Amino acid sequence: MHRRGLAWTAGVCAIVGSGALLAPRAALASGIDVLQIGSTWSSPTTRDAAAMFWNPGMLGFHEVGEVMVGVGFVGGQIGYQRDRLGTYQYGDSLNFAEPIDPSAIDPSKTGAYAKVSSPVASPNGGAFIAAPVIKDRLVLGFGAYAPYAAPLKFDSDGAQKFQLQQAFIAVTHLSVGVGVKVHRRVSLGATVSYVLGISQLKRVQDFGAVDLFADALARPPINQPNDFGEDAPSTVRELDVLARPFALTDAVSHGVAFNVGLAANPIDPLWLGLSYDHGSKANFRGRFQLDMNDEFFTQDLAAKGLAFPPLVKGNATLSFRLPKRLMLGIAYDITENLRIDGNFAWVFWSDVDAFRIELDSADLEQPELGIPRTSTVALRRDWKGAFHGELNLRMRLGKQRRIRMSGTVGYHSSASPDSTIDVASPDGNRLLGALGVGYQIKERLAVLFDAEVQGILPRTVTTSNFDLGNGSYNLVLTSLGLWLEVKFGKGGKVVGKAKNAGATPEESPEESPEGSG
Repeated sequence: MHRRGLAWTAGVCAIVGSGALLAPRAALASGIDVLQIGSTWSSPTTRDAAAMFWNPGMLGFHEVGEVMVGVGFVGGQIGYQRDRLGTYQYGDSLNFAEPIDPSAIDPSKTGAYAKVSSPVASPNGGAFIAAPVIKDRLVLGFGAYAPYAAPLKFDSDGAQKFQLQQAFIAVTHLSVGVGVKVHRRVSLGATVSYVLGISQLKRVQDFGAVDLFADALARPPINQPNDFGEDAPSTVRELDVLARPFALTDAVSHGVAFNVGLAANPIDPLWLGLSYDHGSKANFRGRFQLDMNDEFFTQDLAAKGLAFPPLVKGNATLSFRLPKRLMLGIAYDITENLRIDGNFAWVFWSDVDAFRIELDSADLEQPELGIPRTSTVALRRDWKGAFHGELNLRMRLGKQRRIRMSGTVGYHSSASPDSTIDVASPDGNRLLGALGVGYQIKERLAVLFDAEVQGILPRTVTTSNFDLGNGSYNLVLTSLGLWLEVKFGKGGKVVGKAKNAGATPEESPEESPEGSG
């Protein structure tokens, strides 16, 4: 069930910062899954070319070639209202260690802040081809689609600025696949994908949350006691002098993924599909800029070995894993024109225990303080596996069955725990609904229109680690898509007697009612 998140951030994957001298965090979780791959008819038990993603085992049941080309648009809004439950100093304070003088505590830095929101507006689409090579035996597939995408833009000075100001991420798959009928009612399939990702982000990095900076201040020759670091209390966080603007630009990732599937039609009304997507590793390599233009960093401690240039530039790598997922489909043809099917998935977000970040720049190196030019850190995420469940009703109408209708309701569980959620991964338990209308223009030409709405259930967090993500989250997304299905060819080359693993073509299962023609 990959109708989720933003056709937009996987929304891996958006990315945010916090670590070495900063550590960009990725906003993945379920927040950046594209709402839809293929049309609303696509599923692990649907015989269409989008089986390249859903279940390559269904490729083997294609009786003729098919091209699916679609365009769409995703819109919506992500909202966050921060609720500070901790205690904070005035921004211009310079108390680095507890206890903090009560006169330095800012009474206005408590409670709920003004709500911030990011509009979501993104194009979407894809293209898939299923091409039979050997009739009733071998089908090749090709696909180009984006399973993760996310454009986010919040108020640059809002209460969320230490989590995220602006981000963009897109992950595209270019896939080739094959489906092989091993029996007239059983097919196996597999795909291999080249995975291309791009990302950019802006945020304010709080140096009060950086272990390396804390250690450098505490060691000789500076010898400055401090409570900074990843576990820093709220009382020493978010001080103006340590709030440094950060940007990651031109980050690109290259990877490889694979997907395997099984499809079966054990009796004429029943279809079963099972697929496993192995995901891939993401290594975004790009450039970063860190604004250090404050006398504290450029002049005040220069005699003791701490002196950064006003603008630090260098290379950055952000590494994490795009999740594995296991998908199951069960469909039953109630009548020739009416089908019900259920799609279920388990997404292994639990694979993402941390994001690993490496920064490399000669500008970062501070030899007298033991700060190297290259630093690697891990930002804990501790995500959990997520369940997706959807129920679909498909039907054909009209004397010639030219009109198709599809209705979907579903539920997706949250992957982000309260402890690590933030506005860069606005996750939550999600409800969805979708409608689709299709028209068979000619025997080999059909047009499909679909719409989907998703929203997370109201979520209020009070146990975020170190008060970083406490507050209320909301997310509503809508998707509109237009798809063209074109059939071609005669089903591939006939080999021998075209027995289709023991059956003549006339004995092969009928097209399913939602079907491909």
